[in-house]
Amino acid sequence: MIKSGKIIRLTKGIYTLDVSKINWGNFAVEMYSPSYLSFEWVLAKYNILSQKPINLTLAASKRSKKIITPQNIIIYHHLQPKLFWGFVKEENYLIAEPEKAFLDLAYLSLNGYAKFDLEEMNLELLDKVKLREYLRKINYRKLNRLC
Repeated sequence: MIKSGKIIRLTKGIYTLDVSKINWGNFAVEMYSPSYLSFEWVLAKYNILSQKPINLTLAASKRSKKIITPQNIIIYHHLQPKLFWGFVKEENYLIAEPEKAFLDLAYLSLNGYAKFDLEEMNLELLDKVKLREYLRKINYRKLNRLC
């Protein structure tokens, strides 16, 4: 059926008849749980990041992982359980608030796992009060110096 094009393999054991009907945010969160959309993908969604990322990026409490589908590359970055908060439910999946996505990306960058370029971001769109509150909650000195 795959060879004839009647079904499309998304990943091992997961198939679909129509890729255009997939809610990729929901798919990504369900594929590797617990996880939530964050980092570059969320910053671009809220127009904070000037460039549109190619990949879906998520925070996961399990180890980092990459899933390659015919339509997307889904990247899960491990965050310590104490950093697994700051997200809301939207359209049946979990998504980071913009301030938390910004801090998640900054955290990864400081630890050498991501690129962080402030010149590519419109930081005026972030809630500064919430950002300071989240920085206090994270309590990570390197992050305080960066932000």
